[in-house]
Amino acid sequence: MATRMTYLLVILIWTTTPLAIKLGGDSLDPMASLTLRMLIAFLVGSAICTVGGIAALNIKRNGMVYLAGSLGLFPNMALVYFAAEYISSGLIALMFGLTPFCTAILARPILGENLLLPHKIIAIILAMIGLLFIFYDDTVITGKAYIGLLLMLGSNIIFSACILWIKRLNKILHVPPFEQTLGAMAFSLPGLLITWFFIFGYEPLSFSPISIGSLIYLSLIASLIGFAAYYHILNKMKVETVALIPLITPISAMILGVIVADEIITNYMYIGAFFIIFALAIHQEFFSILFNSMIKIKFKKG
Repeated sequence: MATRMTYLLVILIWTTTPLAIKLGGDSLDPMASLTLRMLIAFLVGSAICTVGGIAALNIKRNGMVYLAGSLGLFPNMALVYFAAEYISSGLIALMFGLTPFCTAILARPILGENLLLPHKIIAIILAMIGLLFIFYDDTVITGKAYIGLLLMLGSNIIFSACILWIKRLNKILHVPPFEQTLGAMAFSLPGLLITWFFIFGYEPLSFSPISIGSLIYLSLIASLIGFAAYYHILNKMKVETVALIPLITPISAMILGVIVADEIITNYMYIGAFFIIFALAIHQEFFSILFNSMIKIKFKKG
């Protein structure tokens, strides 16, 4: 029951995170926003460990798990933050829905499992058709919007590789979710700070009420609670079950973006979203599960 509730919590957080990232750009540049988010989350998490008497990080034993998780924060999250400069939060969530397809492709070289079954290959083809509809939309692809879409594709590949690598390592190490979260943050912070200060250049920070609210939410809820919850279900559930989350969040995130931020969903986006979500349903055998459930209910009634 607890794992199911955690699963629902992850869906809620993933629904709201793209919009929070988008709103956070109100006064902060992407690298500043992301670095401060991880720094605050790490400091609060460390304080919780100290007060609660939770064991500290064990780099010698679990360093590889921390490293694998850190790549999901940097450079992966940096790509998402920069993508938010070019595309809507709903489109970010929709693009992130392509993650299961990347997971299926990378599963064999990383986990040694063949997930590219015939129905999943069909699903990948349908998802690519949906993506083409989005790229074809002149309303969506204005200016440098294509950069945002390409950044999200790169993010999908990195994030999928991280999921599988962590899953492989935890078959042996079994690192607790909260420790994984703090370890990943600790390993990502040097890269974030160096990139912010020396590559993009530090500038005086300017905080608006919207960016402060976004930063607090992303630090404490999306990062600290969200990552720990995600690692928990990743350890307890099958990769395919966890990968089902992007089937739900694109729809809810797009609706939230329209309601809160007045984002526009075009006809081509609707068509592209339909193909991608339909492909996800095929990929996760949603229709087969639904059909079997209906048969069981009918059999019980009979």
